[in-house]
Amino acid sequence: MPTLDEYPDVVIQEIAKRLDYSTIREMKLVNRSVYATLSDPLLWIDLCERDHRIVPSRAFRKGLAKHALNDENCFGKLDFERIWVKDPFRSNLVPPMLPSIETMKRDYGWTFTENSWTRMIVEEIPSDEHPEISRCIATSHSWGGRLVTIDLVKEGVPEWLLDHVRPRIVVSEMVRPRFDCASVYRMLAQLLEEGEDANGRGAPLQRCRAVERTWPQWDPAKWERVEVEFDGYPAGMRKIAVGSEGKDKQYWRGNYGAKFANLQIRTEMPEEFRWLSAEEADGNRERRQAMKRPADSSDTV
Repeated sequence: MPTLDEYPDVVIQEIAKRLDYSTIREMKLVNRSVYATLSDPLLWIDLCERDHRIVPSRAFRKGLAKHALNDENCFGKLDFERIWVKDPFRSNLVPPMLPSIETMKRDYGWTFTENSWTRMIVEEIPSDEHPEISRCIATSHSWGGRLVTIDLVKEGVPEWLLDHVRPRIVVSEMVRPRFDCASVYRMLAQLLEEGEDANGRGAPLQRCRAVERTWPQWDPAKWERVEVEFDGYPAGMRKIAVGSEGKDKQYWRGNYGAKFANLQIRTEMPEEFRWLSAEEADGNRERRQAMKRPADSSDTV
């Protein structure tokens, strides 16, 4: 019986397509020939297409390859194996809302801020209220908030891509009031460097986006999407933190404040290739020091 490395490359790759990733990694250890066969980018592109992973456009990939030949400083390389494993360009990098705040603290490490005498709760949403929303966080008569931090690199977005391509980063959330009580909602999104913690006060303008919604009493109380985008941000960004908070404006006992659900964070690759040089990256890093955001006591991230 022939050993694995005696089979044609195409057969080895077809076998790999039917296995889980841990088994493929073990197969790579057979010898150098099998390792090379299972490291072929075309194999992983096929797997990405089969499993509906979002990958950079052909135009971008061709532009990157051409630029790499002409510019020794263009060191970027798309790792389709990592794209298949991590799926970094999927529609949402945020995991789904769980049935309780305590569970999300424990399983996701999310931070929730609220007073001991006023509590946020997770509400189950009837299926006929909105087809895309099953749960939401309902706030009370004092500010209650949630902070979500996503490590973009751990999610599979390459560091060189964040520094030299700067894909658009889009943050959105579904929000609504109760119809019978006035309320307010705020969201602050902030890009972070490695090792940096979220702190909206004094953060550079290039790295912060904020949105606020207020509703009067007897508002129709329909779900709406709020959205912010990051484009042209500085080099060195590795994480994104999103703080969402709300309260009612009539100081009613119970959960009559703003509701929020379906936080979404995604990276959008440009259709055409672009590459920002090291000089441009360093220049942005220096300029952001002169664009400090003034302190604002209302910021909660």
